[in-house]
Amino acid sequence: MEEATTNITIDPSGVVHVEEAISYTFDRNYSYVYRMLNTSTGESIQNIEGYCSDNGCKFRVETNPEGYKLIGELPDPTPENLTFFVSYDHYGAVKVHNDISEFHKLWGEEWERPLGSLKGSITFPVKNENEIRYWTRPAVYTQEEGIENNVLSLRTKEIPPSHWYEIRTVFPRIESPNSSFVQVDNAEKLEEILTIEKEYQQKESNLESLYRITSYFLLFVLIFPFLIYIIYGKELKTDYEEKADYEEKTNYGKKINYEKKINYEEKYKRELPADSKPAVVNAIMKGRMGIPTMDGFTATFMDLANRGYISLRNLKPEEISSSDIPKSEPEDFIIELNYDVYFKAKGNLSELEDFEEDILSLLKDHASKRKISWKELRKELDGRMDFYQFITSWSKKVQTHTEIDRFFQSTGYLYMKWFSRGILIAAIVYYITISGYFPSDEFPQVSKINALTALIGILGFFMTKNSGMFVKTFGRWTPEGNLYYEHWDNFKEYLTDLSALKEYPPESIKTWDLYLVYAASLGVARQAFQNMSLIVPFEQLKESYFRPISYYYNQSDHRYGNACSSSCPDGEGVDIGGGLGNRGDGAE
Repeated sequence: MEEATTNITIDPSGVVHVEEAISYTFDRNYSYVYRMLNTSTGESIQNIEGYCSDNGCKFRVETNPEGYKLIGELPDPTPENLTFFVSYDHYGAVKVHNDISEFHKLWGEEWERPLGSLKGSITFPVKNENEIRYWTRPAVYTQEEGIENNVLSLRTKEIPPSHWYEIRTVFPRIESPNSSFVQVDNAEKLEEILTIEKEYQQKESNLESLYRITSYFLLFVLIFPFLIYIIYGKELKTDYEEKADYEEKTNYGKKINYEKKINYEEKYKRELPADSKPAVVNAIMKGRMGIPTMDGFTATFMDLANRGYISLRNLKPEEISSSDIPKSEPEDFIIELNYDVYFKAKGNLSELEDFEEDILSLLKDHASKRKISWKELRKELDGRMDFYQFITSWSKKVQTHTEIDRFFQSTGYLYMKWFSRGILIAAIVYYITISGYFPSDEFPQVSKINALTALIGILGFFMTKNSGMFVKTFGRWTPEGNLYYEHWDNFKEYLTDLSALKEYPPESIKTWDLYLVYAASLGVARQAFQNMSLIVPFEQLKESYFRPISYYYNQSDHRYGNACSSSCPDGEGVDIGGGLGNRGDGAE
């Protein structure tokens, strides 16, 4: 519908004569066009006439409980353009109160297509145009308006489908009103109407202010993360000499030149970068807020084997026949508890940390006769809620030992965490409140505010859902953490650099095993195992504690340490995601 025109004349008796023209452009064949005229109690429609331009339709009228349906039956094929003309007299459309006369005209919400423009005029039975008052709703659709003599003229912008447009007018009271022509109301209405329209105009003004406020808040939501990053997340530039001095004071090693790669032979041939438990290294280098990943669990398991608390061995022939391993599976192996060492540790609790004892206890609970195959253990643990609860508790214990505040300042991340949740909740509450107080059919401009609010809510939801991603962005390492990170990151590079390992290999298979434990904690066990198999002679490889599990790391998939994959809900308790700190490849 390109355009509609309505010319209205109110005669001195209050009868309203209406002439309308609606212009259509058709994109396919249609059976008819129509105009609904709804009437309420005290109203009636008379003298209805209608036709189409170029005799393009056959006009008829149908009555229904709501009023009248004016129909123009179209020919086949439907003409590309057509204008539908109707005219009628509307009785009871004017309400006469004790103090004023009132007239409403509405473009109804029943239209299923947008109207390009509504152009209209109302001729009033008055001599002085100053005696006429009028209001349009929603005012945002009004494009032009004005009164000249006793004629009110207006033009609208596009009216969306299923939206209405209304003009409300008051003018001097009709003398000696006839209830056959008008509706008579013995009440004073002017002040009530003025109050209602003033409130509507105030709401429109408030909406404009709210739109500006919402726009500014969206801008704030976009800028705030950058401010947090600059203040709390951007790494501090510290002179390399100051870093080296700090390293010397904290006894992490010799004074070094940071502008060069750390010398592999000097730093890694015999000693680890720092005296930290594998799970702690994992929690700091790969975890989130000091919470380890499953690599930390794996590394602790391997560390216990390296320290003699458990033994790993290949299956004996009689055990292979009963294990029924599918050919697609890597070779199975046996986990044995060394009870002498275990009970000795139980008597000397300072020898083991609580999270290390927990893994031994877990194995003891599942290992009948002090041994269990890895395949059986994985089968018992997969998908079990009690194992998920165990891992959650285990991770919290590791987090306690991590003392993450020494290494990493998480203030910015915490601000962003609560900021994202706050704006998400605020956006939801704001959207519901605005939509309830400003119905969209009366205030179409509220859709702009709702769109901005929805965008704010989406940003809040995204930041809340992916808050773990922001740890390394909005936090930063402490000076001690910088050194710690640099050392372990270089150690990881060493373990994955085949040429460096060939030039400066670990001095013994015992050292290799120790390095493999920390390779697991750093998430590079597979590369370390493969490098080991290329460098160490086969006869020495057989002496490794981890020879039975090397098959797992030489497969295309990293199968070891995935026992929790089906039992741990994503994002709960155990961090299986990115690393800590905004430092290059600190997270893999």
